[in-house]
Order: sequence, then structure tokens, then C-alpha cells
Amino acid sequence: MVTRSNTLPSRRTLKNSRLVCKKDDVHVCVMCLRAIMNYQYGFNMVMAHPHAVNEIALSLNNRNPRTKALVLELLAAVCLVRGGHEIILSAFDNFKTVCSESMRFEKLMEHFKNEDDNIDFLVACMQFINIVVHSVEDMNFRVHLQYDFTKLNLDEHLERLKHTESDRLQVQIQAYLDNVFDVGTLLEDAETKTAALERVEELEESIGTMSERLLDVENEAMLKIVELEKQLMQTNKELDHVREVHASTNTQVHTLRRIVREKDQTIRRQSRLERQAQEAQQAGGPGAPQPQRGEGDGGVGDSTSPSPPPCPHLSPSPETVAYHSMGPVMGGAPGMPVPPPPPPPPPPPMPGTAVKIKKPIQTKFRMPVLNWVALKPSQINGTVFNDIDDEAILQDLNVEEFEELFKTKAQGPAVDFTLSRQKLPQKAPSKVSLLEANRSKNLAITLRKAGQGPDVTCRAIHT
Repeated sequence: MVTRSNTLPSRRTLKNSRLVCKKDDVHVCVMCLRAIMNYQYGFNMVMAHPHAVNEIALSLNNRNPRTKALVLELLAAVCLVRGGHEIILSAFDNFKTVCSESMRFEKLMEHFKNEDDNIDFLVACMQFINIVVHSVEDMNFRVHLQYDFTKLNLDEHLERLKHTESDRLQVQIQAYLDNVFDVGTLLEDAETKTAALERVEELEESIGTMSERLLDVENEAMLKIVELEKQLMQTNKELDHVREVHASTNTQVHTLRRIVREKDQTIRRQSRLERQAQEAQQAGGPGAPQPQRGEGDGGVGDSTSPSPPPCPHLSPSPETVAYHSMGPVMGGAPGMPVPPPPPPPPPPPMPGTAVKIKKPIQTKFRMPVLNWVALKPSQINGTVFNDIDDEAILQDLNVEEFEELFKTKAQGPAVDFTLSRQKLPQKAPSKVSLLEANRSKNLAITLRKAGQGPDVTCRAIHT
């Protein structure tokens, strides 16, 4: 048992020593530095050392792809720290001097082109290039770093790696291509921008001129609109006046037409009466016996003497004509002669003596309609209603108070003009009745007819 316990540690030590021998010493050192830089104190010590980062960059000369990938990851992390970008560029300048490079990053690009099979190294190398080039804020400096890699044929090599099957490498390549600054395109954009700015200035000047012209046109249009509105108002006033004149004229025309119709009816009636009178005269002409004049008839006038003419402007009524034409037949003896026919009616009045048509009175409010029939203009001819001056009377009367008192309810409540002069008597409170007026009246009549007292009536109702 003692022998076994002594031999086991020696075997483990031998095994660990063999594993250490298999690993590169540079790789182990880089891993140790990475572990140290994971802490703030160790990171500050490494960054403050004048040769630590330079030695880490020189580790890229190692043949192990894993070591080079580890070094690039460590340098990319340092580049993202404030002030780390300048340290990384200084380390690669030192690398250029030590390794006798013609251009900076030349050795790095050789490893990137030759290690096509190691995806981890390619991803780490592409990630480092993205951080070094695109983590700079100054655009000119970014273009300078980008041009360093362009001269090392990075763009052509990325074209060959576009179709790789590695998703991680595709992401890094696409990130670099998306952030690349094309100076030619930028120059064209600048020229286009300059031309666009000039065009914008021209358009702004044109817009300013058009705005001024538009303002002038608007002012002219407003003046025209105001003038047209005034003309429209004047035209509306004239139209209202024309409508009033038309309404008045239309009323007069209707009145004249009615008068003409009445005159035509009168003329036709007179013609009919004349024709009837002629027929009656012809019927009692030569064959009719003449009355004998006796001695006592000296005071009786001749029957053929004409009767007095009728009152002017009044035509004989049909009753009068019927009386004269039928009187001898109904009341006279058979031997009595037929009286002569009445004289012809007077001619119709001349156009100059026509009935005067008065202008209708326009009230301020709508007045209630009375249930009467207005007289015709021919019926008031020669009366006080025809000769009276309506306008003079309306000026003397207080028509406004009359209209306020008698206007329709739809026009609003009437204004009491006597409210300020006298105080209205207060209405006595009305009695409350439990029966309607008709029922109460019928009940009073029944009680009076019955002639019984209330007790007897109630007892009779209940029994």
C-alpha cells in the first residue's frame, strides 16, 4: 500500500508535464495575460507597461492558429477601451519595424489569406479588422485605416470569402462591407448635394416670388370680391324693389282684369236686356189696341212718353226688367196697352273715369283674418271709401300699437303699452271645483227640480 501511494503522484506529474510540453509556451503566456487582464488591477498594470502590448502583438508570428486567434481577440478587446486604439496602432507600428514590413498589418493579412481552413482564426481576424477600422469617430482617419487594408487586397479577398458556409464569418464580412466609406460615392454625393442646395436656393427664390405674386393676386381677388358683394347687395335691393313693384302691379292687373270681366258681364247683360226690350216692343207693336182718351183723362199723360232715365253708372237689375216686361201680362187687363220698353242703359264709363285702385297696406306683423267679404271696387265708386286718403289717416293713427295688440299669437306675445301708465288689477283666486262645469250645472238643475234637501237626496241615492 505504501509503494502504491508513492508511485501515483509521480505518474500524475509526468502526465501533466507531457501536456505542458505539447502546448506552446507563447500560447500559455497569452492565456495567462488574458486571465490577468480580466481584472481591473491587472488590466491597468498591463496597459501601463511600455512593452506588454507590443509583445502580445509580436505573438502573431506564432504558427499555432489558436494562439493567433487568441492574440487577436485580446488586442480587439484592448482596442475598445478608451485610449486602447492608439496603443494597438503603436504596437503594430512596432511590429512593422521589428518584422521589417513594408506596410502596417502586412503580416496579419498574410496569415488571413493563408489560413482559409481555420474558421476561428478567420472570424477573430475579421472581427479585429472591423474594430480597428470602424471604432474611430474621425471619418478621415477611418478612411485612412480602410485604405491601408484596401492596399493589402482585403476587398478582393472578402469577395472570395462571401460564399463561405460559416455564419459567424458572414456576419463579420457583412458588417465590414456595411460600414465601408466609398470616397468616390461620397464625392459624388457631395457634388449632388451642392447642386441640390443651389437648386433649393433657386426654388426658394422662385417660391418667394410666387408667394408675392400670389399675395398680390389674393389682394386683387379680395377687392373684386368686396366690389362684387356690394354689387350683389345693390342687385338684391333692386330685385326686392322689383319684386315689390311686380307684386303691386300684379295686384293691380288682377283688379283691372276683374273690373274688365265685370264690365264685360255688364255689357252682355245690357245687350241681353236691350234685345229682350226690342223683342217685347215688336211683340206689342202695330196690332196692339190703342187706349182711348176720354174727357176725364186730360190729366193723364201719353203712354208713349219716355220714362225718366236711370241713375248714371247703375245698370237696371234683372228684377226691374222682369217687372217692366211681365207687369202688363200679370197685373193689367187684356185691353190695356203694353207699356213702352225702358230706355237703353247708359254707355259704360270712359277709360278716364275708371275706379281708382289703392295700394294695399303692408303691416309689420301678420294680422288675424276676419270672416267678411270685401266690397268690389265698382261697389264703392262714389262713396266715402273711394275718396278717403288712407295714407293721411294712417299717419294720424297709432298703427304700431294696433298691430301689437291684434297680431297673431305666432308672432309673439303682445306688448302692453298701458303697463307703465296703470297697474293691472290682480286676478282674484279662482275657486277649486271637484266637478266639471257641465256636471255641476246638471247637478244643480236636478236638485232644483227635485225640491228635496241634501239629506233626503243622499239617502235616496244610497238606498
